[in-house]
Amino acid sequence: MMPPPKSTKPVPAEAAGIYQQGLAAFEAGCYAEAISLLGTIEEANGLTGTLGRFYLGQAHLHHGINELRAGCHADAAKHLAAARDINPNAAGLSRFIAACYAGQGRFDRAAAEIQRAADAGDQDTDQPIRLAHALARDGQLPRAVETLVKVIDEQPHRVDVRLQLALLYAGAEEFEDAICVLQEAAEIAPLDCQVRQHLGLALAAAGDHDQAIEHLAVAQRLRPQDAHLDLLLTMAIDAAATTCFKLSIDPVTRRPEKVDDRSLEVLGELVTRSPDFVESFLALPICEVDGDIFAMLAATLERALERRPDYADLYHHCSRVYQRLGLTESAIRQARKAIEVNPRFVQAIIQLGRLYAETDQSAAAIDRLRQAVRCGGDYPDVHCLLGELYRQGGQTALARKAFRRALELNGNYEHAHKALAAITNG
Repeated sequence: MMPPPKSTKPVPAEAAGIYQQGLAAFEAGCYAEAISLLGTIEEANGLTGTLGRFYLGQAHLHHGINELRAGCHADAAKHLAAARDINPNAAGLSRFIAACYAGQGRFDRAAAEIQRAADAGDQDTDQPIRLAHALARDGQLPRAVETLVKVIDEQPHRVDVRLQLALLYAGAEEFEDAICVLQEAAEIAPLDCQVRQHLGLALAAAGDHDQAIEHLAVAQRLRPQDAHLDLLLTMAIDAAATTCFKLSIDPVTRRPEKVDDRSLEVLGELVTRSPDFVESFLALPICEVDGDIFAMLAATLERALERRPDYADLYHHCSRVYQRLGLTESAIRQARKAIEVNPRFVQAIIQLGRLYAETDQSAAAIDRLRQAVRCGGDYPDVHCLLGELYRQGGQTALARKAFRRALELNGNYEHAHKALAAITNG
């Protein structure tokens, strides 16, 4: 008769010792070590096992959040999922996991996690907004709009939801709908600077420059020290001037003065502290005043880099601004510098890969994009671009594999569907 298998559970004395070591590692912030230790007593009985499982879950949670902050979305998702396996009812975990999926470009899964949190009773008032944006990024704009319209019907005085609905419409270039929603928001909250700012931008995009300037001027009066608003107002006035619109306000009293060295210093500090400042300009549609505005941003970033030569973010933003100006070689140099400062800077690696692709340096582009995937940039658009590069080079099998991976990450990726079908049917 075979002897019973020997138990792998540590004896109580051993478990207690391992628990103490694991707890000490957890309290010291050494979460990987805590996970390694506490994982060995996860199946232990009694109080030691119960406490060990609790702190194991907490170690996975904290380690996952640290990975999320570092931009390592795939590793973060693994640890946060492990934390939820240990404590399925932990509040907020779905929110963190959704952020991980969003960081990987897997917006369908991000939306599912946000919905899961709502179904579990998450009362966070921002939950519908996050869900709507995840759905929109997944290509499900009608569902995204429906999500926010439902909230507005139930809570008609929520200006923040109207603003986000308008941003969805504007992102889809449905500017008339965006203007309508923002006008309703402005009636509810006439002194809301964000509402006035976005209403001005939507009107400008729809070609109503006169009204755009009036709303941007109101926003500027509400936040007179905001350099971002000064630049937006300048752009609107320049656009109106080039299209021969008659202004209903005096541009001399509204238009910011010529930007001097001190203004560049202020803008440089703003860019350094708030990367979204540059992103907001890069998201604007191409217009006739791009040269002036982005030349100013380039000068601002260059000035900021003189003081912060170790900021990879600044090099990355500078690369994107140079790209907008059509200075491709300069954009490539800045992207390379960003990667020199931070070799695992996923967005900068992707940027460099895209620039190489634009300049017909296919082999270099493929190398960089594959590097981005290895560093955590396992995103649908990255695989789709890889597929296109492989297809151009006649590497059909690799192209097919790349497009399939893009569809695994986002089943609604229309371009990948069409590209894969073209290869299959060809």
